[in-house]
Amino acid sequence: MKPPHLLKIAIPYLLLLSILLTAAAVRAMDARRRWSSAAAEGVTQFSMAQRALHIDLLNARAGLIRTYDPVNADLTATDDALSRLRELPSDDEVRRAVADLTAATARQEALVERFKTNNALLQNSLARFAANGATETPGRDVLSAWVLKLTLDTSPPTVASARAALAALPRAANGSPRAQLSSHARLLVDVLPEGDRLLRAIWATDIEQRLARLETALEANLISRTYRMRALQFSAAFALALLAAAVVMLLLLQRLQTRELAAQAANARLSAAIAMPLIDTGGSTFVSRVQEAVDHLACHINARRLQLRIPELADQSIFSWPPGALPDDWLAPFAEAAEQDGAWFDNRVLAYHHRLTRYPAIAHAMQQAGVSDLVLLRTTHPAPVLIGFEPAGPASAQRHDHLAGTASALAAIAHGANRELLSIERRNLDRTLAWARRMEAIGVLASGLAHNFNNIIGAIAGYGEMGRGRTRKGSATRGYFDEILIAARRASDLVDEMLGFAKHSRSGKRPIDLRDILEETHRLLAAANQDEAMFRLDVPDGPCPVSGATVDLQQAFLNICNNAAQAGRGGPVAMVCDLVNLTERRRFSHGSLAAGRYFTVAIVDSGPGVPPEVAARLFEPFFTTKAAGTGLGLSTAWEIVRDHGGTIDVTNLDHAGACFTVWLPAAAEAATSAVLREGDRILLLTASDALSHDSRTLAGLGLNTIELPLSTGAEAMIDAVRSSDAVLVSAREVRTVGRLVHEMLPTLGARPLLLATPANLTFPCSRVVNLSHPIDGSEVAALIRERAGTLA
Repeated sequence: MKPPHLLKIAIPYLLLLSILLTAAAVRAMDARRRWSSAAAEGVTQFSMAQRALHIDLLNARAGLIRTYDPVNADLTATDDALSRLRELPSDDEVRRAVADLTAATARQEALVERFKTNNALLQNSLARFAANGATETPGRDVLSAWVLKLTLDTSPPTVASARAALAALPRAANGSPRAQLSSHARLLVDVLPEGDRLLRAIWATDIEQRLARLETALEANLISRTYRMRALQFSAAFALALLAAAVVMLLLLQRLQTRELAAQAANARLSAAIAMPLIDTGGSTFVSRVQEAVDHLACHINARRLQLRIPELADQSIFSWPPGALPDDWLAPFAEAAEQDGAWFDNRVLAYHHRLTRYPAIAHAMQQAGVSDLVLLRTTHPAPVLIGFEPAGPASAQRHDHLAGTASALAAIAHGANRELLSIERRNLDRTLAWARRMEAIGVLASGLAHNFNNIIGAIAGYGEMGRGRTRKGSATRGYFDEILIAARRASDLVDEMLGFAKHSRSGKRPIDLRDILEETHRLLAAANQDEAMFRLDVPDGPCPVSGATVDLQQAFLNICNNAAQAGRGGPVAMVCDLVNLTERRRFSHGSLAAGRYFTVAIVDSGPGVPPEVAARLFEPFFTTKAAGTGLGLSTAWEIVRDHGGTIDVTNLDHAGACFTVWLPAAAEAATSAVLREGDRILLLTASDALSHDSRTLAGLGLNTIELPLSTGAEAMIDAVRSSDAVLVSAREVRTVGRLVHEMLPTLGARPLLLATPANLTFPCSRVVNLSHPIDGSEVAALIRERAGTLA
């Protein structure tokens, strides 16, 4: 599931969670406020009730109040406050503090009840004492003084003194006012200290400290509730932040999607704009439209410099932007450096100035070209195309839409190039067929004329010989017959050339050494011209293997060299052989060649060169600029070279003379010792659709094949290698061959490895033998010897 879809699902849940957490935080805040208010009111009510109780008790002690309703009201208020505190939802600490305060309050109430009883007795006695003291009773002043003193001071010494003073008074008669006054005085002496002791006991219940502990516990509980409330608030805020982040992220992703869709639409328009004009093109039209596509692409990706190469196109295969601002070899060093550094990944190379330490060869090439950032892309199907450009900056090069647009444009150009290549091949085939039909007609005509001419020439030569035999030696008549016989021989030679040209099939081809053919040709030319120094031969030291017919190739070289000798009017003729590796298709003066390994034989004369009007018809049959020429020598050589898969490139030298360069495909080097033997088990790795055909080819050569497709896993392939005597890999893709070779090399041992590839890859291993693709039975047959001998 994509991230935008996940966000769309998560946002409603985050919104619900945010609402719930916000509601919980509001409720917690309201509950905390109500709890705090209730706790504060309870504590305040209890404190005020305690203070009022103390005041009312003192007033009751002083006799300022006659009833205990205020005290009872204070006790009721205290109980109410405790009830409110006990009803508060709280933790254990608060509950313990409330319980402790309740117990202390209960003890206080018990003491207050005792005080109330004591104080009632006291007030009653004081009232009776005051009433009895109204009369003139002996000793009243003394008792009044001591009672007054006790009301102010109930300390033990004062109480003892008062008791002693009462004991010193004379005993009065029972029931007399004096006796009653004395009794009340004694009662007051007992009650007044007890009342004060009860008050002190009430003060000593330490309710203030217990209330302080309760306030501390309530404060701690309030802090805990505050933390919980803030945790809920934080959670709600966090959920809201997540919700906001999700919404922002969704908006950003939707914006990115919109941008991606816009980029895709732009890339689609770019591909359409590039592909549509390339559907129906040809020749110069294709070149101009590819250049327009390159200009369009460069503007689309905002490239500073851009170059595109189509290697298979021999003419106009390089397209640059800005037009004319880059040399044709601007892109080549980057591609070579990328191969050296192994920088290709998924057919692209991204080289920026801050990461060039990974690619030393690319860094050097970029430094030489003055490029700071570089992007390379390539495609191999349906046609190889390479593009490289310098972006406006690393960020621009890393944009996925730019890379995707470039890749899609590259694919469109590759399809257009493939159509153009197919069109070129079709035109070449049409020309070849037309040429073949023309040559067939010429051959039929030449063959018929040759046979008729042979009969006529035979009669002329026969009658000439008869007439010559009847003439005298040295006579003018014999001279005439000699000229007739010379002309007949020339006509016979011409008829032989016409018959040779009229042949439609060449000799069978086999692996041969081009060096041997050139050396034999050099000896024949020197003997025919009786001047060995006239022809100079320069060949490589090693063998020059090609697949061909010795007689035909020798005839082609003899015809070209004789033409060069005639054009040079006796001047020197040089023959130089070399091995050339074409990395891409190249067009020559006459025809073109695909990438591959070729042997070239350059035949250089010292003549005036080939005029342009002659070069176009140089290899046409019966076309000649010589008075005594037949026009069949070069055309025969051209037919032979083309029949061998090569071409002839004709160029004029700067100083003087012309150069005819014969290009022939190089063949695999034939082993001088046995690489394979009849009956060997050979592991064949090839495409699935070619397995049966290639297997039959090898079986026809006496080899036992183990057939596996190229897609076989490494483990199964290695097991098959170990059970075989040799391995043959036939593949079109270079990467497939490289992977298989590197996987098999450690397990090959002494087994030879044969590679059949279009590019004739060469690996640094003595056991590798290169063959052409598809598998040619004659090449494999050349590697097979009878059982005698050992493996190379």
